[in-house]
Amino acid sequence: MKILFFGTYLDNRDVLTAFFKSKLAVADETSDPEEALDLVRFYDYDAVVLRIADSRPNEVDLIRRLRIGGLRCPIIAVAHALAEPTRLRVLEAGIDDLIVSAMSQDEIFLRVQNQVRRSRGFQSPSLVIGTVEINMNAKKIFTAGTEVSLTKKEYQIVEILALRKGCVLSKEAILDHLYGGLDEPNPKIIDVFICKIRKKLAALGAGELIETNWGRGYMVAEKRAMPTPAIERAGIEGSAGHRPGSGALLRVGT
Repeated sequence: MKILFFGTYLDNRDVLTAFFKSKLAVADETSDPEEALDLVRFYDYDAVVLRIADSRPNEVDLIRRLRIGGLRCPIIAVAHALAEPTRLRVLEAGIDDLIVSAMSQDEIFLRVQNQVRRSRGFQSPSLVIGTVEINMNAKKIFTAGTEVSLTKKEYQIVEILALRKGCVLSKEAILDHLYGGLDEPNPKIIDVFICKIRKKLAALGAGELIETNWGRGYMVAEKRAMPTPAIERAGIEGSAGHRPGSGALLRVGT
């Protein structure tokens, strides 16, 4: 996941951001409203997390500006404590979730992750595409019940593409999700990662998860069940017993 954090806590600026990074999320952070608006225009975030406080009413205005600007990803507000009037203003501004006095950073992370998953069209706790299951809680991938042994970067690539199934991502876009614009290697490294992922999936019978769109990048396409061929259906129906009008039974010999 790629998350934009806005605002600061008075004494724990980096705690939440660092926790999300430990969960393999890529995180950008700003306390400048104009910079936040610029960032969401240029980068494809999975969610925006706002640190809200009664003493900072401008953050409510930022929610409205993000929505007016067409931001579609979930916006989640987080606060240590919040008076009811501020809560109502935040909800009226178009927030997707309001987390006040969370019991732990794990709770915040899971609630943000759930919002991201649902916003991308996945209702179950895992991302399931064909025979592949991406367990976002465990940060593991399974195919037909068998775990696929992936490195952290390989897992992140599969998760990034799965969350955007049906959309082509360029190598540069994938790099941005992996490294957040910091110390990015040559884009060709993505080809190497994809090759390794495909080999590991193919060894377990799921080698067609990631497709190449030549000249543009990579994508995960939704795998749909193929319709049963007519001749196969006829065989199944015939084996179920004789039906009126199905033709005479040919007997050989006496």
